[in-house]
Amino acid sequence: MVVEEFPMSGEQPVEDGDLVRRARTEPAAFGELCRRYSSPLYSYLRARTNNDEDAADLTQQVFLKAMYAFPRYRERGRPFGAWLFRIARNLLTDSRRRQRPSVSWDDVPEAHVPRTKDDLEAQVVAAEAHARVRAALGRLDATQREIVLLRFVAGLTFREIGAVVGKSESSAHRDTLRALRTLQEQYHDQ
Repeated sequence: MVVEEFPMSGEQPVEDGDLVRRARTEPAAFGELCRRYSSPLYSYLRARTNNDEDAADLTQQVFLKAMYAFPRYRERGRPFGAWLFRIARNLLTDSRRRQRPSVSWDDVPEAHVPRTKDDLEAQVVAAEAHARVRAALGRLDATQREIVLLRFVAGLTFREIGAVVGKSESSAHRDTLRALRTLQEQYHDQ
């Protein structure tokens, strides 16, 4: 799997903190926070829904909920992005309860499938590999799938994953490694 780094590591949380403080008095700063997180949130939600429209709707709902809840937001040592992903996770749960008893796990967006322009054989091999990854992901338990999606689709750090799922950074790191080992075993057992 190729992992694209999302700029939430390094100094990003400090910048988020500055934006959060500014957003208390400047709505444009809240808009910047929304722009910063729109792509990783959408990717995460797209991986958990059946189509682009549901993911886009849920992404919009995350930001609306965040906007209304923002006056009550307190950092408490957790990154702002983790707060947004927790909102997204809760919205997904609510959405599933309302709309359907379960969601099909055709979750990895096609945008994350490696593509080549001219090599049909490479495209077929990539599509088969993508199908194998999706099948292996489908055999992970819900918690492991969640952690893998948060890490590799949304690009969250272990600290942020821990904040989203209610664990410490070291537990999130350990659980991610376990999930990846299980995923690797599932993939090779096919």
